[in-house]
Amino acid sequence: MIDNIFANARAIAAESGLLGIDRINRMADAATSEEAFKILSEVNFGEGASADASEYERAVEAEEKKLAAFIREVSPDERLKIFLLAENDYHNAEAMIRSKYLKTDFSPMLTADGLYTAEYLKEKIFTDDYKSFSPFLAEALLAADNLFVSSKADGKALSSLFRRALYRELGAAAKSDKTLSAIFSARTDAANIAIALRTKNGMECAEMRVEGGTLSDAELKFLCEENAEAIKEKFRYSPLKAFVDLAAEDLAKNRPLSDFEKYAGGYALAFLKKEKFNDEGYRPFLRYCYYKRAEIANVRIVMSCLINGIGGNFIKERIRESYEG
Repeated sequence: MIDNIFANARAIAAESGLLGIDRINRMADAATSEEAFKILSEVNFGEGASADASEYERAVEAEEKKLAAFIREVSPDERLKIFLLAENDYHNAEAMIRSKYLKTDFSPMLTADGLYTAEYLKEKIFTDDYKSFSPFLAEALLAADNLFVSSKADGKALSSLFRRALYRELGAAAKSDKTLSAIFSARTDAANIAIALRTKNGMECAEMRVEGGTLSDAELKFLCEENAEAIKEKFRYSPLKAFVDLAAEDLAKNRPLSDFEKYAGGYALAFLKKEKFNDEGYRPFLRYCYYKRAEIANVRIVMSCLINGIGGNFIKERIRESYEG
């Protein structure tokens, strides 16, 4: 069994290979996607998976697979492994259950393997054999089968089903762990804020909300029904003020929840960076995993924008919390 000391040492060593915010900013300032891609090539990002900027996604996917493999190999705690990788399994399982009934090719929709390989998931899902999965994933797959059989399997229902099951699994993995619980609670609150502001319907929000976090049913109903100013006033003294203010600003300006999602997406890493010099437990390992996730997300943002002719400050405004060296 790998212990914290070994896992942390591997993670600290791996930090030297991170792009860092300086390189990310250089990429954002690049005149073309090709120029930005050269910066990635200099540090062997993607390990040769792509030689052309137009196929940068192949390099990104290679790094996602590399990170997932690192977590599976090095994680010092099974709960930590679940917390970091279960989302991949739920994403892949949802793609496969759709393919199972709609007779479509699921392979373009897959992300990196999580706790299970894609081959194993396919074998079990296509033979209706769910007993080797966690009870949360097994329950979601059975419920999805029932939705398809009853002709009720629309996209929203399926996505909500797997999202709710994922959060139950993440909550179970985070239980009794102070650090994971804090990250999970904030992530859950952010997910429910987004659901409330997008549905703008109390009943629909109640059906779609994920378990955990600090928001009550009454607070979510308020978020669904009130305007931006009333929402900001309601949460003026709440620990969730930063989340809510950004979401309310996006709502007031009738725009996608872009600023809110940037903040929410970077919250876990910002939280861990506050304890940058705390090496207690598995923290250096966990910090590295979130550093790498942020790097992958930022590369995707920068390259996508540049390829679509968007550059400069527009990109920098969307770059998430990053490794600073």
